[in-house]
Amino acid sequence: MKIWLPYVQAETGADVSTKYLAKGLRNRDHDVVLQAFSHNYQYTPWLLKLKKPPPACDAIITNTWNGFAFSHHAIPMVTVDRLFVLDPTLNQYKSFTQRFFHNAFVKYFVRKSALAADQVVAVSEYTADVFSQQLELPRPSVILNAVDTDFFTPPVRRRRLKPSQPCRLLYVGTLSRRKGSDILAPIMRKLGEAFQLYHTGSEDAAILGKDRPTNMHALGRLSQPEVLEQYQMADLLLFPSRGEGLARAVMEALACGVPVVAGNTSSMPEAVDEHVGHLCPPDDVEAFVEAVRTIATQNYIWQGLSKAARQRAEERFGLRRLVDEFEEILTQVSAR
Repeated sequence: MKIWLPYVQAETGADVSTKYLAKGLRNRDHDVVLQAFSHNYQYTPWLLKLKKPPPACDAIITNTWNGFAFSHHAIPMVTVDRLFVLDPTLNQYKSFTQRFFHNAFVKYFVRKSALAADQVVAVSEYTADVFSQQLELPRPSVILNAVDTDFFTPPVRRRRLKPSQPCRLLYVGTLSRRKGSDILAPIMRKLGEAFQLYHTGSEDAAILGKDRPTNMHALGRLSQPEVLEQYQMADLLLFPSRGEGLARAVMEALACGVPVVAGNTSSMPEAVDEHVGHLCPPDDVEAFVEAVRTIATQNYIWQGLSKAARQRAEERFGLRRLVDEFEEILTQVSAR
């Protein structure tokens, strides 16, 4: 099957997810045309109507922000919602400009893409529910997001917590209010020097606040091999996000055997429970501090969570499972 995957570059996990899907489909001998377009098109996606599908294209897989622009009456299209930004719980974490853009434009784009598609897919059960409720449309099919569990693996020599060394925490993701980056510094201040947080992004990011504690260390922008290296050195993933489609960082950490302490919100319970980490009330700094200390001070607890984390990733978030489910949907829409 020849499959076109056009996408607008956002430099976020959505780009990575699209590339992984393309990789998985190619591994099944599909002819995949992965085509990236400038980030500027997110504001004017209707201009993408000028872009034509490749010759002899059998199916199109798009993202909901711009899927309508790539629809073609003769070619089946599947559109995927990776993060439903119209979720009302996210409003308090947006600027006025973001709220206006999302409500005035993105809502129209997403709805139009859903109506143009032969099948709508959501990356989590939570995303499917809120998508249907807010747009008053049929509930999308759910294909849980995935990571390459052959690439994201635990270190060869199994790690152990060492009481003589500081506990190494990791945060991976953009630095934003939605991601809860603004409470990283308060958490680390309370944890103290026995805990060291390494985070992606710049040390000068305003969202982190002016008075950052000395136990926070910026890693900058990392390549995939560099991200893997950080996971394999980490004791815990600290992820206080307030809203996710299905967080790539959480799935990657689990695949590397890293327990997760995250916010109990949106789709997070679909990935994290007491077997692989701990969920905390959003914005509750004390709860995050207590959860981190509980896990990081008892090696036998950490070992059990680490082993279960890897197993969870293999069973629920593997790339092979993702491709199986997309192939099934592509077969269905092509048959129609």
